[in-house]
Amino acid sequence: MRKLLFIVVISSLCFTCSKDDSQELLINISEISLYPEDVMQIEAVSDFDITYLSNNTYLANVLSSGLLTANKVGKTSIEVSSHDRVIEIPVEIKGRYNLYPDPITDWSISRSDLINLVGEPDKSYTNSIEYANYSDQAPSIAYLFTPGDSLMFALVIVHDTYADDLIAYMNERYVLDSEEDGLFVFRDAFEIEEVSMLTGVFNGGDGSLMVLYMEYQQEETKSKHSVATDFKKMRRHIKSHVH
Repeated sequence: MRKLLFIVVISSLCFTCSKDDSQELLINISEISLYPEDVMQIEAVSDFDITYLSNNTYLANVLSSGLLTANKVGKTSIEVSSHDRVIEIPVEIKGRYNLYPDPITDWSISRSDLINLVGEPDKSYTNSIEYANYSDQAPSIAYLFTPGDSLMFALVIVHDTYADDLIAYMNERYVLDSEEDGLFVFRDAFEIEEVSMLTGVFNGGDGSLMVLYMEYQQEETKSKHSVATDFKKMRRHIKSHVH
């Protein structure tokens, strides 16, 4: 349910000044913290026109009136400007569902660099490494690499008792692209032209759900059908990929 939060700002100040002095841009908030779908009115005061700009509209939108809507989990900022003055307000959109930390999705990272960053894996295979106890809800995470030693995808294992929470977790962070045959595909942008990563959620058997993160490469000939097909192939062969 959307909540409307009001930021009360100082509407007037007493100055000893001449009649020609103009009031500069005034805002009494230094940072904003919201949850997805929260709505908040930013109020500012200036003798000049005021404009509002979101530096990441996927995470948060702001209207010309200063009405801010939180979209997806992440950090961005809102620029409030008037005349020659600009104030940047940090914005953090927090998740209500936090099943596990964000996996590494730097697709150019090598196996050795990832290990240097995260630490020694609990299990190591020819093309993959695995870390146990990723979170209370996610018992493990695996990273799989290409023959050229760059990250191909990340795979998080989640207990299936958290199925509903997992879909809520994904919806707070991504946009549902498609759902077919038990495969949920999410993307990291509202517009398909801006997508850089896809995430698939499916039943892994043995009381587990699998969350597969993979890079999305823009191709003119690529369709939603081919994307879903790619995920279905990975789902069928994922166990052989991991081991």
